[in-house]
Amino acid sequence: MARFDRVVPPGGEGKAVLKVDLKGYQGKVWKSATVISNDTRQPQFNLTLTGNVRPYIELRPGSSIQFSAARGAEEKIVDLLAAEKDFRILRMENGLEGKIRIQLETVVPARHYRLRVATLQQEGNYYGLVRFRTDHPQKPEITIKVSGHFPQSQQK
Repeated sequence: MARFDRVVPPGGEGKAVLKVDLKGYQGKVWKSATVISNDTRQPQFNLTLTGNVRPYIELRPGSSIQFSAARGAEEKIVDLLAAEKDFRILRMENGLEGKIRIQLETVVPARHYRLRVATLQQEGNYYGLVRFRTDHPQKPEITIKVSGHFPQSQQK
């Protein structure tokens, strides 16, 4: 979203305010906006914003897991880490019951949890979510996307 002065007198100054929604972002972020004017010497220029987004609860290595035939049936791990405020997992939902097995371990109480995910289905494709309800006021829900891509068996 952008707000800006529509008219700036020659030689004057103007103000542009850019609002960036960083919900769902984690790590290094790069955003830009192009300013277009009727200035013949510089009709347009870019404003660039860079930064490092630290979420309330960090997911390492990320918020998605992919299983595939090329990688075999290994187990995947996602660490859930408190950035500043402690949190507790209140409830866990497996949206892929029968396709994946999930196990949550407490590494450091209220600071660090470890999710272990194993695929149970080795044929066909699936996509779904693992959801957590937390007591964190700014992050009451955590969602992890899980997908599996396995070719159909050629047996008849």
